[in-house]
Amino acid sequence: MGGRVTATAERDQEIRPFDDQKTAAIIDAARNTFLSRGFDAASMDRIALSAGVSKRTVYNRFRSKEELFGAAIEETCRHLLPVDIGDIEASLPPREFILALSRQVVAGVLKPEALSLRRIAAFEAERTPSIGRNYLAHGPQWLVDQCTPILKRIAAKGVLDIDDPEAAIWRLGTLITEPLHTRMLLGDTPDDLDAAIEAQVFSGVDIFFQIYGKT
Repeated sequence: MGGRVTATAERDQEIRPFDDQKTAAIIDAARNTFLSRGFDAASMDRIALSAGVSKRTVYNRFRSKEELFGAAIEETCRHLLPVDIGDIEASLPPREFILALSRQVVAGVLKPEALSLRRIAAFEAERTPSIGRNYLAHGPQWLVDQCTPILKRIAAKGVLDIDDPEAAIWRLGTLITEPLHTRMLLGDTPDDLDAAIEAQVFSGVDIFFQIYGKT
């Protein structure tokens, strides 16, 4: 999950809600185009053609390719969280819930598509820092923003002793993904990925409770 995003123009941009079929088609086409061609070669014309809409329709929803990249990242992250997350939280003890949610998030983060989008953002960030900040705001920071209220609720039950829930979420993200995430970003995929994810998540959550758990 990474570091803290400062208040930037990228963080303040409003990504249009994915509330109609054309918008969803544009975002899906953009994601596929970014993945297949990279950021530079993913023109708005090509994305419009792939989505089966006019270029004007694309620009009516997204002001720039950077904004569309942010929307594609955010939509990818939305799929990392269960739709019925509230029901799952209510049905499991806190530790088991954190384990279950962590497994789903880590499995999603380590999918080839997610790894490729991160590589694209990291490559482009050196030349155009705003693209990296855009990825950070609509990817890792978006996930942190969704999970922080959850951790606040769990802490309020008296299970965890946490002064800064957002910082704790960043720490949890690192514990449940590293070093597995970095290794896979660099092409070192374990032979048994499911087992590697389980080991990484279980170890990370265990350390998290050692740090924050009430005795």
